[in-house]
Amino acid sequence: MNVPSSLRYLAIIPLVLLFSFSMVGMTRVSVYAEFDSAGNYVCNPFDSGLETNIFISTVNQINEKLEFYKRSYPNSTEQRQHDFIMSYQKTWDLYNKSKACIEALGVNSDQVAPLSEHVKQAIAIPEFGLIPPIVVTLAMIASIVIYRKFF
Repeated sequence: MNVPSSLRYLAIIPLVLLFSFSMVGMTRVSVYAEFDSAGNYVCNPFDSGLETNIFISTVNQINEKLEFYKRSYPNSTEQRQHDFIMSYQKTWDLYNKSKACIEALGVNSDQVAPLSEHVKQAIAIPEFGLIPPIVVTLAMIASIVIYRKFF
């Protein structure tokens, strides 16, 4: 089957355009330079704007991860949400270091980028399981026994 050369060129042009647009999109990915050669976060006290952006990005990442999890598992318990969000230790480490950095620079972290209420609730879940209700029940029984024995 002989295809005229002009048609071959017409087929190649859209591919070249598509490839060039994909390359342009790749160059616009923002990268933060506040990390050392080992990949550890380093606070830069001379660029509070960049530090604030890193903090905002980290908070948004945490908020989005939990919201995605809740959409994927709408019937998940608060304990499972807690376990899921706390499993991202590197993200939490970056969050804590970045928060300390911007607060040392005089920036109020809660005004810049607050954690969502869902995240606050998920991280506040205690990890004790059934121990607290058992302790309370035993304390109530012990107080009733002591009260009846001595009064």
